[in-house]
Amino acid sequence: MQTHAPEHRIKPDKIEMKKPKLVAALLAVIALAGIFVVFEDTPAGLRPVDEGVAADSAEPPSVTAHGGEDPLLLPTDSLSTRWFYSRKSTALLGIALVIHGLNLHPDRMGPIINRLTRSGIDVLRLSLRGHGDNFAHRDDVDRDSARLESFKNVSYALWTNEAYLAYRQVRKRSQQQNAPVFLAAFSIGGLIGLDLFASHADVHFDRIVLWAPAIALRPTIYLERVLSPFPRLVIPSMADDAYLANKKGTPVAAYNALFDTLYHFEDSAGPKLNVPTLVFIGEKDEFIPLQGLKLLVSEHHLDQWKFHLIEKDEDTPSGTFHHHIIDAASAGKQTWKKMMTAAIAHLSAENKE
Repeated sequence: MQTHAPEHRIKPDKIEMKKPKLVAALLAVIALAGIFVVFEDTPAGLRPVDEGVAADSAEPPSVTAHGGEDPLLLPTDSLSTRWFYSRKSTALLGIALVIHGLNLHPDRMGPIINRLTRSGIDVLRLSLRGHGDNFAHRDDVDRDSARLESFKNVSYALWTNEAYLAYRQVRKRSQQQNAPVFLAAFSIGGLIGLDLFASHADVHFDRIVLWAPAIALRPTIYLERVLSPFPRLVIPSMADDAYLANKKGTPVAAYNALFDTLYHFEDSAGPKLNVPTLVFIGEKDEFIPLQGLKLLVSEHHLDQWKFHLIEKDEDTPSGTFHHHIIDAASAGKQTWKKMMTAAIAHLSAENKE
């Protein structure tokens, strides 16, 4: 492997700005995204999410942990997870934890899940707090407003806790079925899954498939950090509404959780991550730099990682984000078919060896 010079990542505590520059940077963030910021009061009368797991069939039950003040041991709402079972009658190929992207509706991971289950893989889909049905419900506020309110209160600890408890469910089922454990994740979902893997001795994935993982970011994304003292501010998204969990936008709290997870991952990343991993990424991705991913792989000697470069079909709508490569609509039918063929071949390779 080629050796590269160490990458100097930009962190907020390493950015030195005079006040005029800070103000200019703040204005640049807003102008860059073409956005306005939405302020909303904190609603009162929140109640916990109703218990229960939305599943395609009964069993296995949700797993919760108890005890202590460690955020990894605090129980999470059962509506954060949903099981989808293999459609094959043969032995399971594996058990996959599927995690969506930032402000992406969990249902948009459906095409990936459908392909996995058709290939003989059980799937546990994690919906991070503030997405899908995973939010604090209110009797006097509509679902969209209640979901956004929960989104304004997310954190690294909360999302990591949810991912850890979801992983425990996957691990339990893998032990019951004597099947390997997979991670299949998009964007921040990949970051959260990899951070969990790198930093916790009891977490292990046998094989991994990632779609544009947020383990490296373009420098312009770090401009969002100047808004970090205002977690309740909502930054409208330029993505297609059909992909969004919250159409009004993404709160700064969620970006804070993203950066906190990234910095924790950077401190934890190491040789443990060197398992067979397939990464789908496009050179035009607005958020994730291909060279940044390759540098990380080189720095940590991850020689079992492979990149699958994405060029979207010519007939893909021009307004589609390059970052979105999670279905036929965003990547193009032919490109999507090739991607999923490669993903299933990668996950099934162990059984063929």
